[in-house]
Amino acid sequence: MRLHTIKTTLLLFFSLNFIIHNAQTVKTFAGKAYSGSGFYNGTRNNHKDSMLFSAPTGIAIDTSGRIYISNEHNIMLITGTNCKLVAGYNLDPTSSGAPDSKDGTGIAARFNGPAGLTIIPSTNEVLVADVDNHQIRKVSAYFNLSQDPSVSTIAGVKLLNGSFLNSTNSLSKFNAPIGVATAANGDIYVADRNNHCIRKISGGNVTTIGGKVGVQGHVNGDNGTSTFNAPFNVFIDGNYLYVADYGNSAVRKIDLSTEITTDFITSGLTSPTALCKIGGAFFIAEQICVKKYESNVLSLYVGSNSQNGNTDAAGAAARFEYITGIAYSKQQNLLYVVDKGNNVIKSITPSNSPVCNFTVSNSSPTKGQTVILKSTSSNNPTSFKWTFTPGSYNLLNNSKITDSIIYVSFTQAGSFTVKLWVANNGGVDSLTKNNYINVSSITSAPVASFVASKTNPKVNEVISLIDQSANDPTAWTWRITPATYIFTNGTDSNSRIPNVKFTNGDNYSITLIATNNLGSTSETKLNYINVNLSGVKRIVTTPIKLFPNPANGVVNLSHVLNGKIQIINIQGQIVLTQGKDEIATELNIENLETGVYFILLHTESGVISEKLIVNAH
Repeated sequence: MRLHTIKTTLLLFFSLNFIIHNAQTVKTFAGKAYSGSGFYNGTRNNHKDSMLFSAPTGIAIDTSGRIYISNEHNIMLITGTNCKLVAGYNLDPTSSGAPDSKDGTGIAARFNGPAGLTIIPSTNEVLVADVDNHQIRKVSAYFNLSQDPSVSTIAGVKLLNGSFLNSTNSLSKFNAPIGVATAANGDIYVADRNNHCIRKISGGNVTTIGGKVGVQGHVNGDNGTSTFNAPFNVFIDGNYLYVADYGNSAVRKIDLSTEITTDFITSGLTSPTALCKIGGAFFIAEQICVKKYESNVLSLYVGSNSQNGNTDAAGAAARFEYITGIAYSKQQNLLYVVDKGNNVIKSITPSNSPVCNFTVSNSSPTKGQTVILKSTSSNNPTSFKWTFTPGSYNLLNNSKITDSIIYVSFTQAGSFTVKLWVANNGGVDSLTKNNYINVSSITSAPVASFVASKTNPKVNEVISLIDQSANDPTAWTWRITPATYIFTNGTDSNSRIPNVKFTNGDNYSITLIATNNLGSTSETKLNYINVNLSGVKRIVTTPIKLFPNPANGVVNLSHVLNGKIQIINIQGQIVLTQGKDEIATELNIENLETGVYFILLHTESGVISEKLIVNAH
């Protein structure tokens, strides 16, 4: 079962030893900042940094990552570093010929205060909420910079003053439609601000799915009961339409199947203007800041609740004048906001919240057996905290509950619930796994088992040998071959988890003998640790061929071997050594007892090994 963090106060973060910093960075992406409006470029194509916008309002990003901006009386397109006027009036926006409603191509088309934009994903056409014409318009898809798109009217009668009428598209009437969104099936949803309604365009007709005409209010319920107050924008996620309910300082949610309106966020907001979503997090634009809503927690993301301005900075140090649009680009992994008050487009580098997950090396250990818990959380968490219920456990190998990987043994039998909290600059997440580790009692001798914290260390790099033996051993004996190693940090060959450094570039075989009052067993891993000067694992592929095998008395070798030869038993003890300068084609094993052994040949290129079985003489 997944449990998300409830982040209600900063005290929680400090109690968990989490320190969250605002790392999301705000930068001016396009436009030259100035106060007021009315500035413009004399050419249609400009570098985005030198572009003079005039009261930009809406933003949408098509499936190829191209960015559309609604300007005072036109539509702009940003591709790479180029900003081009693609439709609408291209000269002084304050001139008498600038505002109008005309369908046409490129600069022959006219708008009057275009605002909210949305993309039809299947065609990359742009829908425009043409506020002061009280219409919904469409701009054809982009092809290239030399080909102007065409503009047409989707719904609404051109009006000097807004009105209301549900009818066919061409006869319908709106009153300052300001936000627009499109569903996957082609239905269009409109925030009809001055009618305080949410409208739907579908099948050639315009209907109302929420709000009462001319009634400002905050009432939830079905279509005909619900009320809104100057809805500013809409956003579709799945089967729900989210509404930036500006006058109610809330975000509302409409189920598109039932047309029932409910509250989504009702506290902590001030006149929201737009919203979008990244993963499981909503980003809500207010006039001078952006807030983030995730796991039922609303937090300030960038900007200030009280101070306006124009400052590119990180997190709460950034300043805005009047944000009217927000969109997320998957291609660039950037949030973009339209700062209408500064006449610029700004980018925000998001810090994605972590998604918590973890694994365990053994979910059914015996009492006292070492298990390794490892965070596998995504989005690069930087802080961790583990908890166990019940709390009967020991941390091993200098582990801390704030490590991403911890070594744990449990001191009683039973089921243990494990919870991990993770955090990064983007937020916090947690995961609880109920009865995840089931610990059994001791009824027999240990089952020896171990792993190394690293199997390809560099020379003199310290690693840990981690006992994972079952059945609660009380004594441990470690044997390492060859003998060019040193125990460190106060550990030795009888430590449960010794720290070891290897002083020569070689392949090392490790044996662990684990003992309790019911007996002992061993585990040997041949050539388990591979060390050289660069820390690159050395692999020797030439095998030793033994015949006969099983054997007694003498074992023959398939080819001449020149190097140091060792034979070790299954407990890791060296039982026979042949000098480095001797040349061998056979080995005398008549003094070896019946059992399993390993032959190791140490050469300049590494260690060659082969299993040998000795029969009774």
